[in-house]
Amino acid sequence: MTDPTPSAGQSAPAAQPAPRHGTLNVALLVALAALGVSGWQFYQTQTQLAETRLELARQIASSGIGERALKVQADATAKALRDTETRLVQIEARVNESAGQYATLEGMYQSLTNNRSDWLQAEVEHSLTIASQQLLLAGNVGAAVSALEMVEARLARFDNPQLIALKRAVSKDLASLKSLPYVDSVGVTLKLDQLMLAVDALPLAVDHHRLGPAKVAQRAALPQTAPWWERALSDFTHSIGELVNIRRMDKPEALLLSPEQAFFLRENLKMRLLDARIALMARQGSTFATDIAAAESYVARYFDRDAPATRQWLATLATLKDVPLDVELPELTGSLKAVHDLQGQAEVKP
Repeated sequence: MTDPTPSAGQSAPAAQPAPRHGTLNVALLVALAALGVSGWQFYQTQTQLAETRLELARQIASSGIGERALKVQADATAKALRDTETRLVQIEARVNESAGQYATLEGMYQSLTNNRSDWLQAEVEHSLTIASQQLLLAGNVGAAVSALEMVEARLARFDNPQLIALKRAVSKDLASLKSLPYVDSVGVTLKLDQLMLAVDALPLAVDHHRLGPAKVAQRAALPQTAPWWERALSDFTHSIGELVNIRRMDKPEALLLSPEQAFFLRENLKMRLLDARIALMARQGSTFATDIAAAESYVARYFDRDAPATRQWLATLATLKDVPLDVELPELTGSLKAVHDLQGQAEVKP
């Protein structure tokens, strides 16, 4: 074993305990400093935690107030949403109704657009049919010309190539109608009416009597200072002349007319003129000429042709002899066939 006691020749250290005490102090100071720092940090941490807690409490409190406000706002928003939904439902219903009306209007417009041509064809056919009836039944060329001019003006508004054939046919028939001789049906009718009214004023041949010019001159030539016997002879001669009247009768059969026969004669003459008027409306030239000739024959045979009224009546009747009624009227077959062909094409297209 080694002896811990130092030998005599070795020298022992003189101051060893002093460094240990200093190290302990330093360590203690370091520990105290660390403890102080740790305490300070703990204090700071607690302070921060307290502030954080306080801030969190404030936030929680403010969030509670905000939740109530949000709840109120959410209720108002929900109510607004419900109102908006109700309005949207109403608007949707109105939109659907408007859409239905729009669809109806669109269908009507499409139908109108599609049927416009059909309506035009039906209108043209109706006008042409009326014009044809006026020509065939009444012989009214003026009415037929007016109807065709209206149809031509109506067709001129459309640039449809399908209407070219119809336009040509209408123009051709219109030109043929305008080339016919003009007959003033209204003027001829008025003249016939005037002749019918003047029949009652025409003097008959048996009513024609007047004093001779010599007798009138002789009666007017006797002065008041003439002898009484001359005046008496003149009165006697005048009285005999009134009792016996000598007349020249070119038509002896006129003497056989009684008042009743004279009445029926005038009525027959009126009936002839009425038949002539009907023949004029029907464009029957032969019948019209026959009635005019018969009326002239009646007047020349039974009425006084020397009377001014009779001469004027016959002159008016003579102006009606040259009325051109024997003209063959067209039947507008070209225009009617063209519109029928156009309608057939329209039916085949669908």
